[in-house]
Amino acid sequence: MMHSEPKGRNGLIYILVAMVVSSGLVASCLAKESQAPLNLNAGSKSKLRWEACGEINNHTLECSRLDVPMDHFSKWSNKLFSIPLIRMLAADASTTGDRHILMNPGGPGASGVNFLRAGGGSLNKLIGEGFHLLSFDPRGVNGSIPRAICYPTDAQRVESFANNPWDLEFEAGEMYTRAENKAKACKDTMGEYGGYVNTPQTAADMDFILDAIGQEKMYYWGFSYGTTLGQTYAQMFPDRVSRFIIDGVSNLDEWYNAFLFEESLIDTDRIFAGFVEECFKAKEACALNTIMKKSFNSPGELKSYIDDFLKDLEEEPIPVYVNNSNYGAITRRKLVTNGIFIALYKPIPTWPLLAKNLAALLNGNSTPVYNAYSDSRVSSILVDEATSFVIMNDNRKTGLEAPVHGIKPIQNYTISRPEISALISKYQGSDVFDRASWSISTTHSFHPQYHPKFPRLKTAEPILVLSTTWDPVCPLASAKKAYNSFEGAGFLEQKSYGHCILSMPSLCTAKHIKRYLNEGVLPEAGATCGIDAEYFPVPEKPPASALSEEDKELLTALHDLATEDVISSFLSGRRVGL
Repeated sequence: MMHSEPKGRNGLIYILVAMVVSSGLVASCLAKESQAPLNLNAGSKSKLRWEACGEINNHTLECSRLDVPMDHFSKWSNKLFSIPLIRMLAADASTTGDRHILMNPGGPGASGVNFLRAGGGSLNKLIGEGFHLLSFDPRGVNGSIPRAICYPTDAQRVESFANNPWDLEFEAGEMYTRAENKAKACKDTMGEYGGYVNTPQTAADMDFILDAIGQEKMYYWGFSYGTTLGQTYAQMFPDRVSRFIIDGVSNLDEWYNAFLFEESLIDTDRIFAGFVEECFKAKEACALNTIMKKSFNSPGELKSYIDDFLKDLEEEPIPVYVNNSNYGAITRRKLVTNGIFIALYKPIPTWPLLAKNLAALLNGNSTPVYNAYSDSRVSSILVDEATSFVIMNDNRKTGLEAPVHGIKPIQNYTISRPEISALISKYQGSDVFDRASWSISTTHSFHPQYHPKFPRLKTAEPILVLSTTWDPVCPLASAKKAYNSFEGAGFLEQKSYGHCILSMPSLCTAKHIKRYLNEGVLPEAGATCGIDAEYFPVPEKPPASALSEEDKELLTALHDLATEDVISSFLSGRRVGL
């Protein structure tokens, strides 16, 4: 989800070890044995041919491809995925043994190659010259061969998104038939490969990459879904973990074992309220503070005004006519899913822009919202169905193992669940039908181990967990669960809104990261960091304090990372609430 930005089962055998004194050790060994690839050192036999493929800030980019087994866990598998790799060479990495930091931007479905091309220069300034930066397109994603697709053409993919039903109350039948047909199409299109686009296989790919570059220990920074991948890797290969960051953290137990992802949205409404509060505090810097010549006396009054408008919009969409080839409507669903929800990920520059567009709409000008938050803009970045394959194949409660099947049972089940987010939860109906209809059986045996059900996992070196205080899809509560499940882990909370810590610039956070990666020093217990930017900045406002030239350069890099386009990197193929 950083920027650039979305199963009959062969499950683990649950072994009762309550009578065994060393139950934690036994459970750990059993899990490790069942999850370890059979060809652990195969990657070292692969010869990577790196070729120059560009330059960023006088740093050479090199690209390569690596063939990985379709199934790392079966001696009978002879089919392959081909995954593209990219690295940005650092100036002084030779002094530290040419170490690489492997990075994953999230999704699932985001391209690591595109991510590094877009943000490599700024990340290099943050991390320093001691590490080469390396990323890849995971199996099924973007430039990998084969790509995980359900639709033979891009036009069919765009048409499917444009015709997606969103109203669970009145379109449940259409949701069901669409999900059933899509599941069959995904299975038919991908054939045998479809069942192996999953996170445990991608974690094994990462280990394969590590061997291929000749590196003993894993240095890693994963964002959003990259924390799902990272936690999976750390539990599968704890002895190879070195400096290892998970940032914007998912609930691994929910990811693999829950039919619905409920924890992910627990803070979403609070962040929307935070957007309004920061807008009110910004006064003239936020366009929403005066609507129809009306000023507001409190953030609550402004929030109520916006909520009332959204309620009215649900019942009465606004027609928009630009010309005879460009017209349509503004609906609550489009405004929320394509505009407000996405803006919650990256406060700058999206919060001032969202406020400007909403103010125009509330003042009677519908064109800016119509142009900015159309379905066509979102569908233009969808290049595959990797998101669907990874989520459905990872989870143990999809397809035949789903708790409900059929139109009415799924509809009633979904409606009866608590509404986690008043803003966005109502638009998850299609996702629920997709999960119940999925027709590819789970092929992995990975089972996440979270404390207190399992002992804390010991990694070779302690990992670092990062989280903002208010994250719209990976809440602080999930980050704390991960932190509590890894022995000796470090934790840092950045006091800000947004998805992942790079959503807002913080010199304090950046210096903790740099120290951890370069020296292995974790933040002190209870450490928090503030931010060095405003949600609604005033252009002519002078800097708050004098900074060194080094800090000025670092802050510029952090600002560049925070303002990169979130949609094309985080939300590649992403569906609501995932």
